[in-house]
Amino acid sequence: MFSRVAEPLYCEMRRNVFAQIAKGRLIEDSDLSNVLDSLELVELTMEAEEVGVEPAIEIKTVRDFLWLCKAMNFQRQRRERPEAW
Repeated sequence: MFSRVAEPLYCEMRRNVFAQIAKGRLIEDSDLSNVLDSLELVELTMEAEEVGVEPAIEIKTVRDFLWLCKAMNFQRQRRERPEAW
């Protein structure tokens, strides 16, 4: 398993979501609560707060989750390489 230092938990969640999409079990409009349990949603919220991402909308669907992951990746990259900005 990956350590949180090397890879945040949301990256693992995203991989699992992509795998379910690839298998045809999910679509982007699927309800996120069918994919992640309440503890995972809390962890996701905490990780978003840690990297400084505050979504403008409530994260309800798989599409919203993927958008949030993309925003979190962007913010993490900005923090890791501030000289590039």
